[in-house]
Amino acid sequence: MNTKPLRCAVVTNFCPFYRVKLFRLLAGRIGARFLFFSDAAEKNWEARNPRGGADLPVIPLGAGSHAAWRVMLRLARVLWREPWDVYIQGISGRFVVPLTYCIARLRRRPIIIWTGFWFHPRTLFHRLTFPLVRHIYRHADALVAYGTHVRDYLIALGVAPEKIFIAWNTADNDLYNKPVAAEELAALRRTLGLAHERVLLFVGRLDQEKGIDVMLAAMRQLRDNPALTLLIIGRGPLREALRTECKQHGLAWVHFLDYVPNAELYTYYALADALIVPSVTTRVFKEPWGLIVNEAMNQGCVVIASDAVGAAHGGLLDDEYNGLVVPERDPAALAAAVQRVVGDAALRARLSANARATMQTWTYERMAQGFCDAVTYVTRHHLTQEQQ
Repeated sequence: MNTKPLRCAVVTNFCPFYRVKLFRLLAGRIGARFLFFSDAAEKNWEARNPRGGADLPVIPLGAGSHAAWRVMLRLARVLWREPWDVYIQGISGRFVVPLTYCIARLRRRPIIIWTGFWFHPRTLFHRLTFPLVRHIYRHADALVAYGTHVRDYLIALGVAPEKIFIAWNTADNDLYNKPVAAEELAALRRTLGLAHERVLLFVGRLDQEKGIDVMLAAMRQLRDNPALTLLIIGRGPLREALRTECKQHGLAWVHFLDYVPNAELYTYYALADALIVPSVTTRVFKEPWGLIVNEAMNQGCVVIASDAVGAAHGGLLDDEYNGLVVPERDPAALAAAVQRVVGDAALRARLSANARATMQTWTYERMAQGFCDAVTYVTRHHLTQEQQ
């Protein structure tokens, strides 16, 4: 019996703060070594958010200090020369994914694709490369998916269901489930200049795919309710245009708060009666998950999300049980959901309690198990092939 410790190459762009604990578990359980090929300059990454990885077993590629082609060359060398047992490739990097896939095939080692995508962009480039992406999905030894929505998408593309393992997408619960005293909430209200208003919250990048225009259209339908305030936390290219829109439509109770550190967000979730996640599908984007849903549910904040949000289809947000789900790009439905939450204390209490209960099982250990199961599957399958 082979008891040699595994060596798994985990190739992904970088280590955001919410992946550190997961990656630690993978390092211990499957012998993961991490190859980060990006300097975190991606459009959808908030530059002020912290990154991790200092205590992880990382093989440096020079990302951020060398040209992209040098990083790719270094990555190719490490993938080829090191004695890897399994390759785990995240779906990020236009050329990195086929590079890792090809090397795994040439070296006759198993490859696992880790993906949160449940939608293929409709640009010319993405349409032209779709056959390659579908081929990689279908012929990978296993796939690790964020949730059931991704699993169903992969099956629709022709992936064998038995090769798909779910690593339930998880936030750092310890960062967001801290108790918040009434005195803290009162102090935050004073800081924000609030009295007794019901608080609605949006947290995210101020960009087209986040559906903020839909949210503001819903707010215009609620403008006659003087007991509401909407806090918008985030930065992005649409910030000034959105502020102008609020002024034009008399939404004086909508406030833009810029950036709030992740370590402080839990108090805002505790303050809010509802978190609104109004994301919409565009030609290039469909919300893979939305970890702010996990974050808010830790505080029992009721989540109202559009059906374009991955968490609303992937197994976390259950409509009418621990939150509400509305059709995307439907301001009237969103306004009606807000009215229900702020106007019905019993509904709000039920959804809040169920949200907190849900998060008890939504852990990094559970997420890591999806990777462990996939690695077990591919290594057994690979051993069987070698013995034949």
